[in-house]
Amino acid sequence: MTKRHSVLCACVLAASMLLSAVSCAAGSNAGPDETPVSAPESDAAVVPEEETQLHPELPDKTFDGAEVMFLTSKHLGFDWYTSHEIYAEEMDGTLINDAVFTRNAQIEKDLDIHIAQTQQPDCHQIARKSIKSDENVYDVVMPYINSTIALATEGLLLDLNTLPWLDLTHPWWDQRANENMLIADKLFITTGDIAILDNECTMVMFFNKQMIADYQLDNPYELVREKGWTLDKVREMASVVTADANGDGKMTHDDVWGLSIAGNAPISMYFGAGERIVDKNEEGTLSFVIGSPRSFDVFDKVTSLCYDDKMLSDHTTGDAGYNTVAKMFNASQVMMVTFALVDINGMREAEFEFGILPYPLFDENQPEYNNLISTGLVSSVSVPVTCKDPELVGVTLEAMAYASLSTLTPAYYDNALKTRYVRDEESGDMLDIIFATRVYDLGFISDWGGAGSLVTNLYYSKSTDLASSWQRIQKVAQKQLDKALESFAGLQ
Repeated sequence: MTKRHSVLCACVLAASMLLSAVSCAAGSNAGPDETPVSAPESDAAVVPEEETQLHPELPDKTFDGAEVMFLTSKHLGFDWYTSHEIYAEEMDGTLINDAVFTRNAQIEKDLDIHIAQTQQPDCHQIARKSIKSDENVYDVVMPYINSTIALATEGLLLDLNTLPWLDLTHPWWDQRANENMLIADKLFITTGDIAILDNECTMVMFFNKQMIADYQLDNPYELVREKGWTLDKVREMASVVTADANGDGKMTHDDVWGLSIAGNAPISMYFGAGERIVDKNEEGTLSFVIGSPRSFDVFDKVTSLCYDDKMLSDHTTGDAGYNTVAKMFNASQVMMVTFALVDINGMREAEFEFGILPYPLFDENQPEYNNLISTGLVSSVSVPVTCKDPELVGVTLEAMAYASLSTLTPAYYDNALKTRYVRDEESGDMLDIIFATRVYDLGFISDWGGAGSLVTNLYYSKSTDLASSWQRIQKVAQKQLDKALESFAGLQ
């Protein structure tokens, strides 16, 4: 997904010209205490000419007021996992809502369509029932990714590459998602600038800047840029900080810790170190890579960090859950925490400056950072096989994703970096790195034979025996993967 730097290009362009089929409304969408969704005027001078000319190729036609109905996900427990990126009924002075309203209003005007939404907590079940009943109710369905895989396997979704006017090679679509979720040369699920839950559920690290300074530790931002932000370095820095603050001879929640290990931190570190559950082999077919010699090396280094008694974890304190650790982080009792980006909502009470970091590398020789997405709560774009007008849907999705470059995406960045108390430009640079190097792994998403959850399960049991654990489930996992590949290959 293109992010902040491409956003500036798009914002400058949208302020100066209209596209042939879709344009983005100008003007401030901010509430009284928020930053307008716009780019500084001075940035126009540095926008490369070729980027300003990039726009979707859409038909020179309108659609006579046709309705495009989206089925989106609603989370009953935590509203921040509800899809807020597709529909807004009216302007209400908040960044995300008003960006969505502005985007949709312009597209509806330019294409003469009506964007509508039905939002349900059991989105995937409703989608399945509707498609199997051939109701033709929903033009686009957006369940959480882990649930959507089953719909694709059952043959209920269209290959997105077959939709007219939808060009998934454009930078407003997430190229990592397109590459990682392609199966049997078909793509049934993707995301891009049209969505924000993929951002919110990206695994990141937060750190306390003041504690870094107080302990005279290396600047994490510089380490990231120089590829010195490794598992060994994180362990080294954290170990310096951990201390029995109250002098009672025990390490508890009353003491100071260098790093907290959330339950999903080990698998995030495993992926961050460049490993996968499945990957494409030389024939271009998915095969398991967990169980390879490197996967054992990565797992060993990850567990040596996560089981270290100088790290705050369920194994050292009995409770390293989000609610406990967020309070400790806000009280400067933990220097670095392992959360998803959405968890920044719990940092509002912090009275210090904190920053955002990618997950660490295995070592300095790793080609790039990798950041896992917790796909169980990420809405994605899919189209039912019952879609009655693929051209209308293809045009609408392409227009919405492109227009989001100058509306939704900058609003999201403003929301993350300003209204959420992350003030520094460097955290924005880190988000650029994080969003550009995210990992979608179909083995993790589908959990064939338990392979996707194996690292996490071993962590909770405090086991270091990946080899024998993989051997026990390998046959079942391979059988389930083969069956899935066969199912996808047979789909039209």
